[in-house]
Amino acid sequence: MIERFKARAIVSEVPEGMRICIPARWEWAFLFLVLWLCFWTVLAFESKHDARRHFTSGMWLFWAFGELWAIFALLRAMGGREIITINTERLTRRLEVFRFGVTKTYLVSEIRNLRFQPGTGGGRSRLRSRIAFDYGAKTVRFAWDIDGLEAAELLPRMRQRCAIPDSL
Repeated sequence: MIERFKARAIVSEVPEGMRICIPARWEWAFLFLVLWLCFWTVLAFESKHDARRHFTSGMWLFWAFGELWAIFALLRAMGGREIITINTERLTRRLEVFRFGVTKTYLVSEIRNLRFQPGTGGGRSRLRSRIAFDYGAKTVRFAWDIDGLEAAELLPRMRQRCAIPDSL
């Protein structure tokens, strides 16, 4: 049996408007990150007496930052999501990890040029695909790692919900 790919974005209607929920993408590189995190932590605790002679306080800050970054990346991969709510007045973007997050709100009347931006490059320097719009003098990007066909389905629905002009 051939299985059809499912869209990552889940679109629903809520009292606030149209809600698009995009869960974080799991990548196999996170398995390496788990192993690295375990190794790094064990190494730090086993050698803390010897390391005090060789490492400066800046090195310990670097170690702590690496640990926190790795933990956040794993938590985001396991329970992270992006929630976009759009109605005739506002577009709200919420990034959250296990229900804790940051919310930004944009006035629809100020949004211009809603578009898909395909990813470019390869390897570590690649830019991930996303949806973007112009807001004043800035470009706001969201829906990271969204597939082009999925974006082609979402953009008309977003434009239908509220009239967003292509340019000034």
